[in-house]
Amino acid sequence: MLDIKIQASAGEADWYQGIYLTSVFIIICPLHAFWITKHYNADKKRPWFASWWAVTLIYLTLSAALILMRIFSFEPFTLPASSMAPQLDKGSQVLVSKIGFGNYRYLGYQISRSPMSAKVGRGDVVAFQYPKNPDYTWLKRVIGVAGDRIVYRNKTVYIQKACDEGADICADFIPLEQSLVSQTESGLKVLQEVNDGKHYQILLNENHPEQVSHYFNQAGSEKAEWIIPEDHYFVMGDSRDNSSDSRFWGFVPKDNVIGKVIYTW
Repeated sequence: MLDIKIQASAGEADWYQGIYLTSVFIIICPLHAFWITKHYNADKKRPWFASWWAVTLIYLTLSAALILMRIFSFEPFTLPASSMAPQLDKGSQVLVSKIGFGNYRYLGYQISRSPMSAKVGRGDVVAFQYPKNPDYTWLKRVIGVAGDRIVYRNKTVYIQKACDEGADICADFIPLEQSLVSQTESGLKVLQEVNDGKHYQILLNENHPEQVSHYFNQAGSEKAEWIIPEDHYFVMGDSRDNSSDSRFWGFVPKDNVIGKVIYTW
């Protein structure tokens, strides 16, 4: 099974995550310098910002601002694999908002931690530290939150949402709503799935058997059935037959969440 491993190890592979922004600067800066040189009046007094110290100061200030923004606010990622297809395929770019998540990292190093104030809901795509190796950063979709009961059978997610506080009767198990978008002769199906009002597409391979024997077995639960503990999430890839996720290795602790995807391109 392939998977989305955004960060191969601590600090490794981070160079390509900002390659598109770097390319813009590589193109714009020489053009701007050429334009200034062509129109420069040698008899004119050089402005303060043209001195070496001013250029250095501006460069360091902008670099520091960009690094701080990447640490505490927004960070771009490139997806090197296809476990979030069809909407986020290999090579897709995503922007992750870190605001309120309290897990602030940069180039594989932990910079700061604070209590998480942002809310993660069913259907959100989140970036998180892989529980079995926190040096890896993965992207998956949140299927269930603490207290939910999840069953995955016949390539369908069934969910019994957590009981409201003080409620005498919990909601019944219901399958996530699905509708067919397209299907190929090779057995690949694109479905639109709805989870807690959020619409997104998933990819199923009808010729790929479910690997139930490899599923994570939670104590006290049946195979392919999980009850999400407090302060944890159950995540899955949208390419359901091409993703290593909570079905195979368990839950994502709240403290491992880095941020939520807010924009893709």
